[in-house]
Amino acid sequence: MTDFSVARTNMVDCQIQTAGVAHADILAAFSNVPRELFVPKASQKIAYMDEDLVIGDGRFLMEPITHARMLQAASPQKDDVVLDISNTNGYSAAILSTLVTTIVCIEEKKKGLDQNLSILADIDVCNVAGFKGDLVKGCPEHAPYDLIFMGGSVTELPTELIKQLGPNGRLITIVKPDGEMMGQVTLVQSLGEKGFSSYTLFEAACPYLPGFEPRDSFTF
Repeated sequence: MTDFSVARTNMVDCQIQTAGVAHADILAAFSNVPRELFVPKASQKIAYMDEDLVIGDGRFLMEPITHARMLQAASPQKDDVVLDISNTNGYSAAILSTLVTTIVCIEEKKKGLDQNLSILADIDVCNVAGFKGDLVKGCPEHAPYDLIFMGGSVTELPTELIKQLGPNGRLITIVKPDGEMMGQVTLVQSLGEKGFSSYTLFEAACPYLPGFEPRDSFTF
């Protein structure tokens, strides 16, 4: 039988910390959230491997190193309201739950939304609000957000979501143009009426988020 508590400790000590993540609260979040609960039972034994874990139906768990480094770069604050645009399996929201005040999550399917909220309730996460909707559109009715965390790749910066940032709000994602193997973790800073600035931080490979994949090209 797999000892998941040992697996979590090894993930933090041997993967995340060795990659330069030193933020104590982020390390604690990864140490305490039971990653295995957010994957099918057949995949639980490999839930802590050091690569992206594809779990079907367009869902995946980000590689722990990339996930933790992105969070550290995004610098979540205790009073932040966060829009979590991830692969909608609930794990990202659970990690954020001890780092910020409120998380808004979007799920395209009601069944998936109910399942995620049930798991979060079982582990006493009570600051996540889940809504059925389109990931690409975000959740403008509850904007503005201090931080938008995108747990996967996009082909280009999502301007529709950037518009939902509050003053000095941040968005972090992986920009991976069509045909590229690697993407660039990119941090966006809202400048209010002046638009936004963006900075590339480091390379990462990660699957595309649903709805943010490359569009089909046509030859005329």
